[in-house]
Amino acid sequence: MRFSIVTLGCKVNAYESQYYARSLKEKGWIEDDENFDVVIVNTCAVTNTAAAKSRQMLHKAKKKNPDAYSVLIGCYAQVASEEEKEKIGANLLIGTRDKNKIADLIVTNVNEKHSIEKIKNVNEIFAFESMPIEQFESKHRAFLKVQDGCNQFCSYCIIPYARGRERSLPLEEVISIAQNLEKKGHLEIVLTGIHTGRYHYDGKDLTDLLSALLENTNEQITYRISSIEMNEVNNQFIALMKNEPRILHHLHIPIQSASDATLKRMNRPYTVQEFKDRIDYLRKEIPDISISTDVIAGFKQESDEEFEETFNNLKEIGFSFMHVFPYSIRKGTAAEKMPGTVHGTIAKERVERLLTLSKSLRRQDMSRFDHGDVLIEKEVDGQWYGYTNQYHPIVIESNQPLSGRMHIQFEKIENDHYFGKVIKGEEALCD
Repeated sequence: MRFSIVTLGCKVNAYESQYYARSLKEKGWIEDDENFDVVIVNTCAVTNTAAAKSRQMLHKAKKKNPDAYSVLIGCYAQVASEEEKEKIGANLLIGTRDKNKIADLIVTNVNEKHSIEKIKNVNEIFAFESMPIEQFESKHRAFLKVQDGCNQFCSYCIIPYARGRERSLPLEEVISIAQNLEKKGHLEIVLTGIHTGRYHYDGKDLTDLLSALLENTNEQITYRISSIEMNEVNNQFIALMKNEPRILHHLHIPIQSASDATLKRMNRPYTVQEFKDRIDYLRKEIPDISISTDVIAGFKQESDEEFEETFNNLKEIGFSFMHVFPYSIRKGTAAEKMPGTVHGTIAKERVERLLTLSKSLRRQDMSRFDHGDVLIEKEVDGQWYGYTNQYHPIVIESNQPLSGRMHIQFEKIENDHYFGKVIKGEEALCD
């Protein structure tokens, strides 16, 4: 049997899709995006547009192969209305629960032509469903999902309704998966989740988890955090990061807005000054750290004055780069019912200004460094691509194959990339 997977949305979805593919391959199935017997659409529901695209991807696949067995899985499948589900016409719908059983569910039901629904109430989902991936193809970097769900209920966000409450993978299982990733040759492990900083299991938090991973894996293995909220970057976490070079010096800390009035409407749990104070302390303790962020432009009622306040504060904070998104209404969220929708043209203009600022900030942050360790990711036409410890992309030209972690001289910055060369001999030992 042949299958195809279409993935929309976040990095957690990307991770879960890799798990689905691996589960089916273990049953002898072949991944084939052209001639497939089964199509799986791993959906996103973060905006109405994302939900619509999830439907479109399934319809496109069914048009390509009308006889294919169709599976809709993930966030949009969880929150779709009964009318939407009926219009979609998928053979199998799986929400937030039972995703780790997808291969067995498909194999058991692939010959059924009627609709089968595996959607559970998110308020009844308490256990973390383990989806371990023990090897990532052609990469030294691996991802390890340790957390799912969210309790924060930001006014613009559907995720708590789609993913359910916070839950975490037992610490012992995290260590076991990390050790298996090490055996497969991975040198960097990225801890990921919907709310990674809220990892909590049996009294152990994210700092405890990192300490245990450092103790139970080889000293060559380094760790990253995919994303963490400002109020989760506590002093204990900072102290561990400061004293353990194996925890790489980059954090992605979403701010979403840098205006207190906007943050209050978003139901974000901090003020701009609190955010600034935490960033200042981080940089005082770890001077070479790079900090990136997420920003939403054009949120409900965002005035010109609020946007200018956001812009100026973001510039002052000086993130290493920013992911910028225009606000998009999502059914079922508190913000949906708020008055004061910002015109799309204005929101787009604000996005462009912030992206221009981000480009300037990235160059400013990259200019602080002239050499450093790089994990080689891939090769394309004689050029080798990777990321620095501060998570800046780099291109390296080399006549010899490059692999693993190498010390690189950064020669220039162009198009948001370093261009560099391998430092050889004694120079390679200097940092």
